[in-house]
Amino acid sequence: MHYPKQQQCAVDLLEQMEDNGVIPDSEVEQMLLNIFGRRGIPLRKFWRMLYWMPKFKNLSPWYLPSELPNDTLELAKLAIQRITSVDPGTAVDVWQTEEIEASLDKTWIVSAQSEIQKVLLEEQPPEEPLVIKGPFDVYLRDQVVTYFTLLGKTRQEVEDDKDPDDVSNIEKPPGIPGYLGSTKLPSVKCTVHEQDDGTIVAVCATGTSSRDSLLSWIRLLEKNGNQVLSKIPVIFTLTAPPSDIATQETQIATDEKSSVNQ
Repeated sequence: MHYPKQQQCAVDLLEQMEDNGVIPDSEVEQMLLNIFGRRGIPLRKFWRMLYWMPKFKNLSPWYLPSELPNDTLELAKLAIQRITSVDPGTAVDVWQTEEIEASLDKTWIVSAQSEIQKVLLEEQPPEEPLVIKGPFDVYLRDQVVTYFTLLGKTRQEVEDDKDPDDVSNIEKPPGIPGYLGSTKLPSVKCTVHEQDDGTIVAVCATGTSSRDSLLSWIRLLEKNGNQVLSKIPVIFTLTAPPSDIATQETQIATDEKSSVNQ
């Protein structure tokens, strides 16, 4: 290989362009061709970049700006919109925990819920507790956003062993001349929110990801059209970070102990 240091320098420059998302143009190709020749490593690197970079640039269906915002609230909005895009009817709201008087954490909450999820929440049995699961991570390029889900019980599906493709015994419904097949719809139709581990009735991201902020989220959900939450118990998973609450409880216990000693 001729001029290895110079070729390596050109490859490093192309890699820097690749890391920053800069696609080289035909002028760069002509420069590499004139300097290193058609069999040079930098030119082959350029051809690979020109083939793969446009493909990867438009691979994700979720649009992200070229420069991600530095504000964590704006990042949380983008993340929650990406997560809930499976249901076009989802509404994303931004709340402040100051709306709840008993809230300890003063932070923001980005909550997402659709009308279908509200109906599914209304159908939850009062004796079955809802579960806040998380934290989970979603990546926006090199930024990580933590989010939580509110899970309920999945509706029981009606067992139907009939094969819809079986034409050996076709029944003609009475009163519909010329129509073949069944006119009955299944009594329970699973929505996109009903998963194997439960029914997702809401999604959120908070500024602190603490249990107190999640508790404020539940109260704000109840305040904004989900009155059924006042009748259903809500439990937290052990993976929810309890650090802020533990710190505050420790501080309260310390203050009480000092007042007793005095």
